[in-house]
Amino acid sequence: MSLADVQPTNSPRFPSPSPAPSASILSSPRAKGKQVRSADYEDWENLKELFARAAERYDADDIPEALPLLRAVIRECHRFLMDHPDPSVVYADPPSHRSSRSPDAITPTEERLNRDWGMDSDSASASASTSPNWSHRRRSPAELPTAFHAIFGITLFLLGNLVAQDPSIVLPGEPDAPSTYWLAALDVFETGENLPSRTGGSNLDTAEDWRMAIVWGRTLVCLADEKVTYNMKRAKEQATATNGSGGALVGSDYCYYPSGSSFSMSEPQWPPSSPFHAIAQFRPPVTRRMSLYSASAHDIMVLAMDQFSRGIFHMPHPQYSASHNPSFIHTPGASGAPAHSSGYFASALAPASHYASPASTTDSSGSPSSGLTFSRPKELFTIASEVLGVAERLSSGTQRHYWASWADSVFNQMKNEADMDAWRGPILSARGRCWLVMGSAPVEDMEAALEAGQTEVLHSAEAEDAREGLAMAISFFERAKGQRAITLARDAAEGASGAGAVDDVSPLLVEALLVLANLTVDENKREELYTRAQAEAGEDLRLDLDMADGASANGSARSGDEPMDVS
Repeated sequence: MSLADVQPTNSPRFPSPSPAPSASILSSPRAKGKQVRSADYEDWENLKELFARAAERYDADDIPEALPLLRAVIRECHRFLMDHPDPSVVYADPPSHRSSRSPDAITPTEERLNRDWGMDSDSASASASTSPNWSHRRRSPAELPTAFHAIFGITLFLLGNLVAQDPSIVLPGEPDAPSTYWLAALDVFETGENLPSRTGGSNLDTAEDWRMAIVWGRTLVCLADEKVTYNMKRAKEQATATNGSGGALVGSDYCYYPSGSSFSMSEPQWPPSSPFHAIAQFRPPVTRRMSLYSASAHDIMVLAMDQFSRGIFHMPHPQYSASHNPSFIHTPGASGAPAHSSGYFASALAPASHYASPASTTDSSGSPSSGLTFSRPKELFTIASEVLGVAERLSSGTQRHYWASWADSVFNQMKNEADMDAWRGPILSARGRCWLVMGSAPVEDMEAALEAGQTEVLHSAEAEDAREGLAMAISFFERAKGQRAITLARDAAEGASGAGAVDDVSPLLVEALLVLANLTVDENKREELYTRAQAEAGEDLRLDLDMADGASANGSARSGDEPMDVS
């Protein structure tokens, strides 16, 4: 069911993680007309703890536990929005305003007396304890103004991922289209970006929220992936209808519409008790839904790249001290240190990226660790993998080449960030896929010329670039196979299951060898590549070649009877 089919009179229901899983936000005390105290700082701390638990369960793929926790976070965020249009007033220090350009104070305050005039520590402590702002300073670490919107948006993003993976998890009244949650997450991020504390110019020292920027970009990638899937499905359906009922398509011979959307441009009329209504109430006038409806997947990816660039630039570097990594949201953790990430937005749940990172969680230095800690290599790998997953399915060869090249640059950056003993296999495999996409991108344009007998196209600059890219892909795949063999041998010696090894890249290697052979001018080199592909694939390739030869023979016989339809 599309977003247009959602009944606007029904409110999305987010049950609590209590034993009553069907509890709705409409059954909250406030919805029943009871007096409820306003959300305060203690509620903010509880919200962060609840979010951390939900993220941990999400990372562990414990969906039955993660779902009620994510819904509880959304319900609590909704309560915050109803109490405070700008929730940062609960946890962020108010900006200091100077009424004039004169010195701050003529008479030293208690703190300045201690700093400048050397008051004894006992009297300073007594003075500080009586200061009205002291308790607030002690309880509130350096929270970013966008901390609430980051939590709210990330939660909507994660829930949208789960709905995309299994639409049956939605409860009656909840939207069953993942784009509804992703668009709401974008609206939340946009609202947080336009908070008065960020746009008023009174606090120029506010750090960038790198987590929000990264998930912002990933949400856009999810929408681009959904748009590609929707448009491919729609184009095939229309082509089948054109060929007649029950008509079969030949190959990929169908018209592709890059700007179609699975969601409508108009916003559903959510009831006042819905969290989506609160999001729509506080967001900027021009919504993401309106601007993304007619955008192509490539256009959406450009927007995502802007957010990724900002997030990667401000993402903490493990080799730097904490003072150089100010962008974080404090969550409960050991030693009071900020928990930069639990990996909850580095999952491979959506969109399907076809890549696997090392099985063990890695710490900030890139070494294997059993805990859920921040890993810059893991964040980079996830970003590049999801971008590559979309790039592989774009209709334009130029766009596929562009985004595969972008993803390869991120994978290449990881060699300076990660422990290569743990990441070498996944990086080699992923970079091989990037170069396979880049090398294959111009092949479609050359196929028509080759079929027409124009073999001079093999001497063009585009053909030479394609051969270089495919040779790079073959090199990466062969090295990935070697690394996989080393990992499996080590795991076998240690009695491990071998789960840390990357997937077998032999099918991809065979594909690269065959495409390169078709573009090779020298007949001896071409036959050598075919032989390598045959040895790599074995009987599977022989069966495929026999079927292809039969199809070619039938096509040749058919071409002698009737002309080819090139319309």
